[in-house]
Amino acid sequence: MGVLLALLVAYIWWQTSQLTHDLRTANEARDALARQVQQLGEKPVAGPPGSRGEPGASVTGSPGPSGPPGPTGPPGPTGASATGQPGEDGEDGTPGASGQPGEPGRDGESVTGPAGPPGSQGEPGPAGPQGEPGEDGENGQTCPDGYTLQAPADDPHALVCRRDGAPPPDEPGNSDGNGPLAALDPTRRQYP
Repeated sequence: MGVLLALLVAYIWWQTSQLTHDLRTANEARDALARQVQQLGEKPVAGPPGSRGEPGASVTGSPGPSGPPGPTGPPGPTGASATGQPGEDGEDGTPGASGQPGEPGRDGESVTGPAGPPGSQGEPGPAGPQGEPGEDGENGQTCPDGYTLQAPADDPHALVCRRDGAPPPDEPGNSDGNGPLAALDPTRRQYP
């Protein structure tokens, strides 16, 4: 309704300005015609033009009745979308009343997780008390199986491992250094 009223007022203003313009143009044409008649030596019918009076006070009358609505105009261009700045956070609301307690949940299933990595080795503990001495053991054997310790004939203060069942060293081939083990002696030299 407000739009129609604004359109009606704009139309009336436009019509008034048009009529004022047309009147001014007609008066100027009449004055020019009267001057032209006088220049020709004749008397104009309308008489000499009088002086223009001062414009009267502008009077705005009451608006007339609303006219019928005009046709709908074409849609205008789409305006640019504007995004406003976010507003400030509002104050916190008052806490609501506590709700009723819910039903107890079901028992969860027991789940065994994977074994963790082994821990670091701890520090050694304190030494325990010394135990009682053990029983004397048997004499150890320093010779391999099939050999026994014997004193050689040329050095009674020494002990050597001698093969069990070997012939005595005084038999030929055993004491002159030419026995089968003599080839293993690194200090023995053979001459051609």
